[in-house]
Formats: sequence, C-alpha cells, structure tokens
Amino acid sequence: MKTYWKVALLGWQDSLVYRFNALVWVLYAVVPSLTLMLVWLAAYEGQPNSRIGGFNLSEMLTYYLLVTALSVAITPHPEWDIASAIRDGKITPFLLRPVGYFGYRLAWESSYQIVKTAMMLPAFALIWWFFRAYIQIPPFEPVRFGLFLLSALGAYLLLSQLKFLLGISAFWLLEPGGLMEIWNVLNGLFAGRLLPLQLLPMWAQWVGNALPFSILYAFPMQILLGRATTEEIWWGFARQAIWLAVLALAVHWVWRRGLLAYEAVGT
Repeated sequence: MKTYWKVALLGWQDSLVYRFNALVWVLYAVVPSLTLMLVWLAAYEGQPNSRIGGFNLSEMLTYYLLVTALSVAITPHPEWDIASAIRDGKITPFLLRPVGYFGYRLAWESSYQIVKTAMMLPAFALIWWFFRAYIQIPPFEPVRFGLFLLSALGAYLLLSQLKFLLGISAFWLLEPGGLMEIWNVLNGLFAGRLLPLQLLPMWAQWVGNALPFSILYAFPMQILLGRATTEEIWWGFARQAIWLAVLALAVHWVWRRGLLAYEAVGT
C-alpha cells in the first residue's frame, strides 16, 4: 500500500503540472451537458410543469447539472495512456517491477480525478448560477448521501475496469481510438449520461440494465435524487458487485492473453 500511495502522490504532482489536460476533460463533459440543458429549456418553454419521462423542467435541469458533476468526478481516462504504453513498448518495465500494473494505474488515476474534480467546481458553480431559477438540489440526508457516495465509488471502479479493457485492446488493434469513441457514444446513451434512462425506448432501457451501463451514472443519480426504492438500491449494489467481479476477471484474462501477443511481437 505504501507503494501505491507514493504512486498516487506522483500522479497528484503530475496532474498539477499538466493541469490543462484535466481542464480539457472537464470541458469535454461540461459543454455537451450545457448544450442539452439549453435544448431542454427551449423544449419546456411555456410549460415548465409539464412532464417528459417523469421529469419537469426543474427536475430535468437539476439532473443534468448533477450528472455532469458526477461524470467528471468518477470517469477516469486511463485507456489512452495504456494503449500508448503498449504501442510504444513502455509497459515492459512494469512487467519486471513488484507492483501490479492496474493497481498502479488505479492509484495514479485516482489522484488525477481529485485534481479534475477540483477544476470542475468553478464551472459547476457558474452553470448553477445561470440556471439558478430552475435548479432544486435535493435536501441533504446523511443515509441517502452515504449510499450515493458508495454507489459512486462502485461506479468509479467499474468505469476503471471497463477503461482498462479498452486500453488493453491496443495489444491487437493498431489504433484503438475508434473503439474508444464507440464506447463513449454507447456509455453516454445507455448509462444515463446524455439522457435520463426513462426517456429511452424500452429496448434501450433493457440494454442499459442487462449490461453494466445503468449502474454507472443512472443508479447513483437515482439514489441522490430520491428516485430509487429500497429494493432498487439493494439490487443496484448487487449488480455493481457482480459486474466488478466479472470485469476484474476479464481484465486479468485479457491482460494475460495480451502479454502473450506482446511477447510474440517482441521476439
């Protein structure tokens, strides 16, 4: 643990040096959400109390504000560095060190997420002020907020595992950027990032629930906004635990297979 703590500190220092990278990812999340909030503001014009997918205008804009903050805080981006390291042969030293590569990446990314979240706060405050007439932050309830934080942590670990798999694809793909963009589209659609899941067709909701998408952003948001029943909360946590186990095994297996291909190329 001391090793990973030192890695986290190094990641913190690196994030502070290259703050512009964090700013780019913040803008990548904030700008689309701000655009959609303006679209919904126009869609509800003259009928702010009408309901679309169970949301009135105030609830819809509150959802977008909070899900944007959540996505910035829990969405890591290690896939690009992993893919680059594989292509350039820079993972070789990690194969010789007494430290797990994915533990190293998780520690590094976690410190980076703290810096990125801090840089997001001014944009969050600005959007909140601009839409202040519509935003209704749910009242603070310790139990519900604690469950929200726990679900957000589970979502962060799930996203990390999924991003690890995307990065590992570079063992077989010369340029995995296309695959990563496809993932971004699917994740935004089925995970509740671009639209609340209630607005999607039933088949799309089924896809989001059958795969781990709905427990990434939609599940924590349902808890935070008080829209999840007790049964839905327990089932959501159970799904997070199951998918974490499945994805951790998948990452381990794909990594081992990838190393065989990596060694074959190097010989």
